[in-house]
Amino acid sequence: MKNVGILQTFVMVEAVVVMLVDLIAAAILFRAYLKNRRKSTLAFSAAWIFDFLAIFASSGSITVSALAFTVFSALIFYGSVRFLEEESIRIEYRNMLWFLPIPTLFVIYLIGLYAYTGDAEWTVTAGASFGISGIFVIMGGVLLRETEEIYKSAIRYLYVGIILFGIHLAPAALFGLELWYQPIGFTLSAVLVILMVTAMIKLVSSGPFLKQGANKIPKINLKPGVILLSSSEYQKLKESLKDIPALAFLRDVVSVPEKWDYYFVTTVPFQGRFRNTISPTDLGQMTELSYRYLEGLSKSGQRGVVIIDCLEYLAVYNSTESILKFLSKLRDFAVVNNGTLILVVEKESLDKRIFAQLRKIVG
Repeated sequence: MKNVGILQTFVMVEAVVVMLVDLIAAAILFRAYLKNRRKSTLAFSAAWIFDFLAIFASSGSITVSALAFTVFSALIFYGSVRFLEEESIRIEYRNMLWFLPIPTLFVIYLIGLYAYTGDAEWTVTAGASFGISGIFVIMGGVLLRETEEIYKSAIRYLYVGIILFGIHLAPAALFGLELWYQPIGFTLSAVLVILMVTAMIKLVSSGPFLKQGANKIPKINLKPGVILLSSSEYQKLKESLKDIPALAFLRDVVSVPEKWDYYFVTTVPFQGRFRNTISPTDLGQMTELSYRYLEGLSKSGQRGVVIIDCLEYLAVYNSTESILKFLSKLRDFAVVNNGTLILVVEKESLDKRIFAQLRKIVG
């Protein structure tokens, strides 16, 4: 009985430690979200709140704890998907094929779990929660691996920790009712949670993640708002902007200044091998990238410069209404954040009516 009491105390102490780490992680990540407005950061912050709730509720209601834990795993997965979207990295289709046998394997897992434990309530609550949560957590870690080329060790420790956390939920479901496993399971959870939290904090503090906000922009002789330029005028201005960390959506990527954060606008499916590609139909992603870039620099007292040299190309793949709405939003973002939007377009290449509407929108 004395040993049992010691084990229970040990488990309780570890649970308190993990809950404290959860709250600290949620607070730090939420603070990072307020600075960068990246929805992936907000999702990860909310995930740790639900991990806290899952542990807190475990002593009272297994059902509530199980539900909270599934929300935690869903937010980890959602945060990973949003992170790839923010980085304009597309998921390779062949990677998705690994998920095809998941429904069948999950049912086999539940059958085996019930056969081992003989406890129906545990199987349909905690066991099922651990199983489905483990799958989504592992999937989230696999997705984050796509950004390793950009974030190096900052993301490597995170996706490894997330995958290991997902894997460790299988023995937690099998032996969770066993008193001897509880301190082992909580120790593993505590170590992996601390690893993931540390890695997430390292990630949101890394240079690439804070790239826009970290750059000091030299003073430029450009008025805030929108500037329409021809190709020849753009080539003349380009040299004076070479030291500006501009955000550019380009078709001409032959001689892009090194300090520009550019995206090659193309329909070619590079399947995640290259970070800086974006589809001409993905106007929503261009809008979000521009908004985050302009707002981040505005908050740091600097002026952002967004460049689009492919309006004609965008017009081929999008309706006139969509293009005009897209440019209207970018204009508003530029004006509100004291930034400059440069549109490279040849008057002759667009319909006269469209060009007139374009001039009206950009003022």
